[in-house]
Amino acid sequence: MNSFRSVSRRQSAHPERRPDARSLALCALQANQQRGVYLSQVLDDLFTQTPLLPRDRHLATELAAETLRRSLTLTTILKSYVSRPPETVDPEVWLLLQLGCCQLICLSQIPAHAAVNETVAMCERIGKDRARGFVNGILRTLQRELRISEEPAQEWTLSQLSRHSLPLLEIRRPDQSHRRIEFARPVFASPATFPLDYVSQVTSLPAWLMQRWADQQFAPERLLQTGLWMTNPGRISLRVNLNQTTRQALLDILSQAQIAAAPGHLPESIVLSGSMTPGDVPVFHDGWFSVQDESAMEVVDLLHPQAGESILDLCAAPGGKSCHIAERLQGTGKVVACDLSAVRLQSVTENAVRLGLSQVQTLTIGPQGQGVPEELFDAVLVDAPCSNTGVLGKRPEARWRISPETFEELIPMQTRLLDLAWKQTRPGGRVVYSTCSIDREENLDLVNSWLVKQPDAQLHTVAEAVPGQPADGGFRALIVKAV
Repeated sequence: MNSFRSVSRRQSAHPERRPDARSLALCALQANQQRGVYLSQVLDDLFTQTPLLPRDRHLATELAAETLRRSLTLTTILKSYVSRPPETVDPEVWLLLQLGCCQLICLSQIPAHAAVNETVAMCERIGKDRARGFVNGILRTLQRELRISEEPAQEWTLSQLSRHSLPLLEIRRPDQSHRRIEFARPVFASPATFPLDYVSQVTSLPAWLMQRWADQQFAPERLLQTGLWMTNPGRISLRVNLNQTTRQALLDILSQAQIAAAPGHLPESIVLSGSMTPGDVPVFHDGWFSVQDESAMEVVDLLHPQAGESILDLCAAPGGKSCHIAERLQGTGKVVACDLSAVRLQSVTENAVRLGLSQVQTLTIGPQGQGVPEELFDAVLVDAPCSNTGVLGKRPEARWRISPETFEELIPMQTRLLDLAWKQTRPGGRVVYSTCSIDREENLDLVNSWLVKQPDAQLHTVAEAVPGQPADGGFRALIVKAV
């Protein structure tokens, strides 16, 4: 049953109460948990059915995403405060406890009393009146026993932390970039004795993934920094369409709209200090900019499109990199943007039209490359489907959707795409293979194994983007074909 309708029906005894931000966050989490629906999808539907003020839409989105992203941390904390196993607690009540715990611990802008009172009030709204005392007791005990302190901006080390400690990194709040929560009772595994378990619990990343990366020579301290970055949705960055305007002109527009922004490290990049809704800035519709992480922009920077070139993008949707390539071509050449899904390619066309890029052509291809043009291209981009392990903060569901089997399925596909790209590259041309993953097996190991079988291939450049330094994580390699 649709969770929104379920909550709405339960509220029918109180007609004056409409679903609010917390109700919709709970609906979205239930839909994700029960039916695997993406949070963004269900929230868009809920916002259409239930108009909310922008601040309430933002709260619902942030609360749902943060609760899902942090679910392992929240469950670990609650296990120390709930006297019975989680599986014996009503699932909706457990979700309420997670929502309340998330507000107390992760969302510093919400007063503690509001976090507790509003969560307890939700019990009645969803027909769980008898759980009010239980939820109230757990959250008030938790509120009473935690201590929050501001810390100077520095990297956390495991030696600074204990079983009582939860380090928090808030990269979109420069005035509160580091906080530490100390609990009155031991909550986590010992960072000294069981560092991988501790990092898994405080960063809400699967324990098997921590072990996998440790086996790939990631030190526990690096895992801690990487994991803390991934507890955040990341900084928002914009790619300026230099065919339409200048970076300074867009910075001036953002300043007038009271959106804090600064130049990025690429000529076309801008980094924001907070959040924004792109459509609320009128020049977005005029094609002045796109939202894109700087690590993604660096992929096209490495491809280095030149005026007049023909370039193939094998995995194009939703079109961010295809359009970036076209912008770099400055009205010349062509970009053939391919994807398996004609529906997903619609977004490539829409983006190209908005940005005024007439040289982007879209093409639906088959899973084995059927339908790719016979011609040879000056350059080919393989932005391969991957585990998304470099962008787990941006995609709340991703960390819970991957498994060890994910890599077994992806790596043969990634290798086939690289083979196809090479076949379509002219002598003297170039291929960029990229992922938004930080896993060595689908990055450098894959490229090195592939190069052994390609005597006419030369590895020119390899770059690994480390999460938080300064943007998302990822990998890119430039391979040049012999003449």
